Amino acid sequence: MKNTDILSRITALLNKKVSLAQMELENGTVVESDSFSVGDPIFAINGEIKEPLEIGSYTLADGTVLEVMEIGVIGEIASAPAEATEEEMKALETAELARIESAELAKTESENELILKVVESLKPTFDELNQRIENLSKENVGLKETLSKVTATKPTVHKPTEKVALGKQNTGANISGTESRIMAMLSK
Repeated sequence: MKNTDILSRITALLNKKVSLAQMELENGTVVESDSFSVGDPIFAINGEIKEPLEIGSYTLADGTVLEVMEIGVIGEIASAPAEATEEEMKALETAELARIESAELAKTESENELILKVVESLKPTFDELNQRIENLSKENVGLKETLSKVTATKPTVHKPTEKVALGKQNTGANISGTESRIMAMLSK
């Protein structure tokens, strides 16, 4: 090869415009890489300045996740998570409902255990009260029997029904005032 051919090839390569692929991150930052594949250099573009991306995880606008393991070099690419199918959504809903029901069942069981403990702690008090009620009932029956055996010998009357005839006393027509006073004192 001639020197001119080599020189023309070098000039052609230098004049050749290299177009790098650009994509946007979720936060709006534009990044640039040769082909966005593992091992390619990647840069963040800030106006005319290209800065290599720092180590970390970056999510592109399409949902693809780029992992930068070395500064400015793509280490791993994870595609965007696929939309869940309707069957998967139903399965997730069913699993969530089952989890909620089991949690409610466990809560109900713990509440039932608590109620049983309270009832057991109150049982001696209830038994004591039932015993008192039985004793009072027996005593009441005994008192009723005693009361039915007792008979009144003479009924008590608060207002007599017979009229008692009072004898005529000296009305005072035939006795003087002093005599009537003396007689009244004697009759007492």
